[in-house]
Amino acid sequence: MHIVRNASIVLALGLAFSGAMAGEITDSTVMSTGAVNTSAGFLATARQNIGVAEQNGKITGTGVIVNGAVNTAAGFLSTATQSVGRATQNGKISNSMILGQGLNNTAAGFLSTATQEVGFAKNNGTVENSTVIANGASNVAAGFLSTAHQQIGGAQGNGKLKNSMVIATGSVNTAGGFLSTADQSIGVAK
Repeated sequence: MHIVRNASIVLALGLAFSGAMAGEITDSTVMSTGAVNTSAGFLATARQNIGVAEQNGKITGTGVIVNGAVNTAAGFLSTATQSVGRATQNGKISNSMILGQGLNNTAAGFLSTATQEVGFAKNNGTVENSTVIANGASNVAAGFLSTAHQQIGGAQGNGKLKNSMVIATGSVNTAGGFLSTADQSIGVAK
């Protein structure tokens, strides 16, 4: 009897912890206006996550509306990552609307990296029956060997983009400096 009770407790705790690891945003509204995140100095890292679900992440029946979010990392080996309405590790965005307006992500300095993702599902990602709109999204990496990655409305890692609409008006992705690289993906499945 004692063994059965202990096994039941272990099983219950295991289920509780496994459930806690799965990120899920369901039937909700996430709104943000004027959010600012900054990190400056050697090896500076700035991460801004708004409406993000991770670890088997799911965004379902949800509206994520972000206006004027600014994320900046400045310094040698700086990294700036801005994510709006993103789902990772078997990520799925379904029956949702992701709207980002005036988003700014900047990494400045030698070997800097700027990554901006709006309405994007990763690692066997799926975006279906959803609308992703990014108006005036700006992603900039400046400096020697800088890298700028911008991904709007899509999925990667055997990704699927189904029955969805992606609008990216005035989206800018720039890498400036010797041996810099800029990579922009809008409405892609890869």
